[in-house]
Amino acid sequence: MSGRRAQLEFAGKGFRKPGDEFGGSLLKGNPKCKRPLDSKFPVHLVLRATRGGMRLPKAFSVVNEIVTKTAQKHGFKVYRYANVGNHLHLLVKINHVRDWPAFIRELCGRIAQTMRELIKLPQGEAFWLFRPFTRIVRGWHKAFRSVCDYIHLNFLEAEGFISRKETKSLKDLRAIWGDG
Repeated sequence: MSGRRAQLEFAGKGFRKPGDEFGGSLLKGNPKCKRPLDSKFPVHLVLRATRGGMRLPKAFSVVNEIVTKTAQKHGFKVYRYANVGNHLHLLVKINHVRDWPAFIRELCGRIAQTMRELIKLPQGEAFWLFRPFTRIVRGWHKAFRSVCDYIHLNFLEAEGFISRKETKSLKDLRAIWGDG
């Protein structure tokens, strides 16, 4: 008797395997695959809200505290973090993939609950625009540095130091400020 044969894979443009990205505006309907996560590499996480307000004086420190305490509670290391107002960027290291569901559920739930109280969101209106977007950052040198720079650029834009019209990348910013 022969053993089971492996499933054949389709080749071509329309039959791509899921990559290292998942969620956000990429999802159209229910996902047909698991969220790719890795405990060996950092993960870039983006949480986008339906409206701004996370940088309001009454909410800013509360949201930042929720992020740091939730990450500490679940044993996640936060390398970079930017609160842009209508979305959050985090670069985190996951110790165990099994800790992800509890972490993301608590983080999203606590922020949404807090913001719902602070900005008086109408009942029934969703706070988060999309599901959390994640991207595995494969590499600790160039890829990690690129994501760190991108999050820093978002932070500078949120603080009002730069605008996206004049700077598309950190290279543009260095050219303007003369950091070479």
